[in-house]
Amino acid sequence: MLDKFNREINYARISITDACNLRCLYCMPNGYIAKHYNFLTVDEIKNIVTALSRLGVKRIRVTGGEPLIRKDIIEIIKTINQVEGIDDIGITTNGILLGEKIQDLIKYGLKRVNISLDTLKEDRFKKLTGGDLKKVLDGLNKSIELGLVVKVNMIPIKGINDEEIIDFINITKHLNIDVRFIELMPIGEATKFKGVTKDDILKYLDGANIVKIENNGGGPSEVYRLNGHVGRVGFITTMSHSFCSRCNRVRITSDGKLKTCLHNPDEYDLRPYIDDVDKLTEVLRAGIYNKYERHTLLEDKISKSSRDMVRTGG
Repeated sequence: MLDKFNREINYARISITDACNLRCLYCMPNGYIAKHYNFLTVDEIKNIVTALSRLGVKRIRVTGGEPLIRKDIIEIIKTINQVEGIDDIGITTNGILLGEKIQDLIKYGLKRVNISLDTLKEDRFKKLTGGDLKKVLDGLNKSIELGLVVKVNMIPIKGINDEEIIDFINITKHLNIDVRFIELMPIGEATKFKGVTKDDILKYLDGANIVKIENNGGGPSEVYRLNGHVGRVGFITTMSHSFCSRCNRVRITSDGKLKTCLHNPDEYDLRPYIDDVDKLTEVLRAGIYNKYERHTLLEDKISKSSRDMVRTGG
């Protein structure tokens, strides 16, 4: 469907948990304990996806927290895949559990995976996240081998991992994946750090034969191909170049709220209507139609969201 600014909303991100098995420095370094939130059940997720499909949503991305820690993650993917009108299912994950679950995820309908990965150095990964880099790389390699569409999301942070930018770009030389640099957003713990912009990164590529890909499927990233590279490099420029005018997505939080903008405070409670798909459809229709025109990060330099990122869904 179209919102009141004539944007076609055809993509939804559904968070299925606030919990995570990593402790990333810029997200929740001291951990996070859910405050007795009742996370969406499989049946509730099915009803929400059914209602979204009625409104023209074709693509679903499952997020968290870390979605793969849900014991019923395979059932969730299977259920979403059974909803008529849903053409594409993806997941955003830190990759720790991906290697052991990937075959079943693909079997029941997963087509895409975005892996959050901010360093290629084992000691730094341990320091930044508390996790095991080898498990992430295992999941990454298996995803490529099994034919998934794979994207690696890297958040470069000054003084933390920015000297690895070229290393990440070089991944695309021989692997048919997208490496996307995401500008650090001022929300929660991330306000303590300084990010790197697309323009900063393009300086690393000065003199390289780089071509922008204009037809990028309506996503938020600006995508480029370097001469001689099999894969592509992308930029999500939330802080330096707003893409609100072409935003095509909404978010559902793990406790059943519709958020139409990541960085604005709006929330629509879906739980009172969760068992009635017709009513749910109308609540979603009203919320999507009234989606914010834009965020104000560029002016305010701070998110207006009432939630930390882990409680919104990536």
